Formats: sequence, structure tokens, C-alpha cells
Amino acid sequence: MRKLSESQRSKVDRALAQHERFRSSYMWRSHNGNRQQRSRWSDRETWSVAFTHEGVRYEYHSSVHCSARNVYYKGRFYADGERVTVRKFKALQNKN
Repeated sequence: MRKLSESQRSKVDRALAQHERFRSSYMWRSHNGNRQQRSRWSDRETWSVAFTHEGVRYEYHSSVHCSARNVYYKGRFYADGERVTVRKFKALQNKN
């Protein structure tokens, strides 16, 4: 397996850091603030990243929703359009 490029490596690292930060977020208490502040924070934390490595297209989609009491997170990992577990991205990170 070839090593990831610097750009690919940073995308994998960013996706895994986001996933680690929010993976148990349904238990968190949301940011104190009004609806507009919560919405702005949710928009900032919702993003996607994609790259191709050795002919396989990898994607990560982060969706964060902040209610008045809780933070809800969905992190989806894909390889060639099929949903995979976070282990696939961790394997990419560890082989480099």
C-alpha cells in the first residue's frame, strides 16, 4: 500500500479527530446560547471530506445538530460509495 499524500493524511486526521470529539455527543449538554448561536455552531461543525487513494474513493460526512439541551452527531464513513466503519480510516492512518 502506498503512503497517503500530505493532503490525504490531513483529511483522514481531521475526520478521525472530528469523530473522536463527537462520537458520544448525544450525552453532551449543548452550548449555552440562543437558537442563532446554536445554529451557527452546528453549521460550522457540519462538513464533508473526500479523496481518492489507490483507486478507492474515501468519504467522510459529519452532521452535527445542536438542540437546546443536547448535541446530536452523525459521522458516516464511505469507501467507493459503500458505508464502512471508522476502522477503515484508522487503518489508513496507521499504515503511514
